Amino acid sequence: MATITYTVTVATGTNQYSANVNKYYINGEVSPVLELQEGNTYIFNQDDNSNTGHPLRFSATANGTHGTAPGGAAGIEYTTGVTTSGTPGTATAFTQIVVAPVQNVGAPVLFYYCSVHSGMGNTALTTPPTSNQTFFNPAIDDIIEEAYERTNIRGTRTGYQLRSARRSLNIMFQEWANRGIHLWKIKLAKIPLIQGQAEYSVATDSVNFPNDVDEVLEAYYRNNSTPTAPSDVALTKIDRSQYSQTPNKLTQGTPSQYYAQRKLNPSIFLYATPSSSISSTTTPSNFQFCFYYMAKIQDAGAYTNTADVINRFYPCMMSGLAYYLSMKFDPERTQALERNYESEMLRALDADNQGTSSFISPQTFYGDGV
Repeated sequence: MATITYTVTVATGTNQYSANVNKYYINGEVSPVLELQEGNTYIFNQDDNSNTGHPLRFSATANGTHGTAPGGAAGIEYTTGVTTSGTPGTATAFTQIVVAPVQNVGAPVLFYYCSVHSGMGNTALTTPPTSNQTFFNPAIDDIIEEAYERTNIRGTRTGYQLRSARRSLNIMFQEWANRGIHLWKIKLAKIPLIQGQAEYSVATDSVNFPNDVDEVLEAYYRNNSTPTAPSDVALTKIDRSQYSQTPNKLTQGTPSQYYAQRKLNPSIFLYATPSSSISSTTTPSNFQFCFYYMAKIQDAGAYTNTADVINRFYPCMMSGLAYYLSMKFDPERTQALERNYESEMLRALDADNQGTSSFISPQTFYGDGV
């Protein structure tokens, strides 16, 4: 659990109790509503000279001992987990509270106040603790179970149902690849340029060429011969027809175009092929062919594995698998589950977009619209 320290000062101010009289300022803000999480330790530092004569305390009653509790009784000081040290306005003076939950109920809503003067504080809301973790990553068997529950198929899963669900999950991942770019799967590859070599693939360079390429997005070549000032030159993507019309595909020079041949194990062809001036056998890293690509989503393997999917696509993945399973086991729900799947997909793709700045360039006209 965490320890949080607040700086307390006293100055004229206005809050819900009164105006233009002394109030507590917490981290420079006049009498704010605080949120105290159960299990955390909060230190209210009162060593500033302005705190002289204004000891900060806690109560379950608004305005503390100056207020009235439900039923008409006078408010009392709350002391559970509270310790004080020193005299307010002197060095090392503070009030500390460890917010402790009441069994089966939780900590009460508290109020901080001055035990001497009325109306200086405000509410200190208490909240249950959070996990302080962001690691939720369901295993394949949890994903399958969630999907089956959405199809309303109850009971213990048979071996066939589990295998069928895993197969459907892998088919759905292939469908996702057909839908477009998923930013979490975009990677950068760097391949040494070889003099006179047109084709680059796993077959030609199994060490540097990645084996998970689904689609090449954009490419450039990098000159690293001056390590402190690398130079990148963008390459133009051409299609098969354009590449096939290139008369001499082994012409050496500076590459300006590339053709990505999409197949199970993709190949990329450069034109022109690298000349001796932009390739090096002694220092291969001096001249590199670099490209961004969309990687394939890894298969759903063992049931205890997790899926190769980023968290913003979890709802879409669960909904999609439920839809796929419904086509086989619960066709009456297929239409409704498909709608839910497509809705979740739109939200996931929208969250997956890469936000960029937009610029509006004014258009200038000369003479008669020239």
